[in-house]
Amino acid sequence: MAPLTTMKRHVLFHAAGALALILMLNACGKTEQPAAAKPAPAPAPAAPPPAKVVEKPSAPAPEKPFEPVIAAAPVDLNGFGSDEPAERADEPTRGVIIINPKDITHLNQQHWDQYDCTSFTAKRWGRYEVRVTYTLRNATIGTQFRFAQQPLKKTLVASSQPKRAVYGTVYVEKSTLYPFSLYVAATGAEPGFEIHQVTFVPAPEGPAPVQAADGSIVLEAGSATTWSENMRYEPKPEKNCLGFWTSADDFAEWQFDVAKPGRYKVTVVHGCGTGEEGSEVAVKLGGQELKFTVKDTGGFQKWSEAAVGEVEIKSTGKQNLVIDPVTKAKSAVLDVHKVLLTPVS
Repeated sequence: MAPLTTMKRHVLFHAAGALALILMLNACGKTEQPAAAKPAPAPAPAAPPPAKVVEKPSAPAPEKPFEPVIAAAPVDLNGFGSDEPAERADEPTRGVIIINPKDITHLNQQHWDQYDCTSFTAKRWGRYEVRVTYTLRNATIGTQFRFAQQPLKKTLVASSQPKRAVYGTVYVEKSTLYPFSLYVAATGAEPGFEIHQVTFVPAPEGPAPVQAADGSIVLEAGSATTWSENMRYEPKPEKNCLGFWTSADDFAEWQFDVAKPGRYKVTVVHGCGTGEEGSEVAVKLGGQELKFTVKDTGGFQKWSEAAVGEVEIKSTGKQNLVIDPVTKAKSAVLDVHKVLLTPVS
């Protein structure tokens, strides 16, 4: 009975529509037919032609603004337009710790996959940025990286090519073994997730330097990235410096933004113990290099200002300043408390 009832409704709907159309056309006089022939009436006298009316041209209607069509849901572009930090082409490798798949054990749990590493160790303590390079067949998947009770969560997107994900930073308190695990939501009978590499990259421990209103810039020790295996930031208040500089291969780097370019005087606030003086150190910025010889300051935390010369910052934007030992005279090069950049008037 249901199909027949539906058919009747369609017939009645179309019939009603046709009747409405006929009535409308009749009202407009388009389908009216005379009932009987009538004699034509006598012609009326011709009326004078109407006066010509000049109409003002109307203003054109405003154009409707163009409205772009926006997709209702985000489109996965396999990394293009990602919120991941851009990879640095000239990033140093000193002090970077790489964990390869052979050092990772995969365990299948009921609701997740677990990847464990028990061989991670760092010679220097301090802060590291955690990066995981992976491939994933699923659209998105939830993960958690756990390092010495420091949890970092990340949602990974699908990628058929090895893709890097930055999880955040962890802190290594001392030079010892640190087991870590990566927990991944189960991907089904066949694993859709694969780890290609876990990387620990040295990271600064303090805030990024900010240029003052008068143009001066203070590069604190805690804001440096220590590309090193021995040298590190010492956070104790009585130290607050870059210490343990026992290898000439270790170097420190500051990244900062400049709003006021110009010439700057460079001053290195440092300390050196008696009998440890004599190392040569280079300060590098934008292809310019200044060198100075470390002098005895009476102790590694007895700060002294060494005016090492001037550099020119030619443009606004991100700048990199590096302190890099050239030679090491004795057991340690120096301790660095901060670097001062003062505008040259």
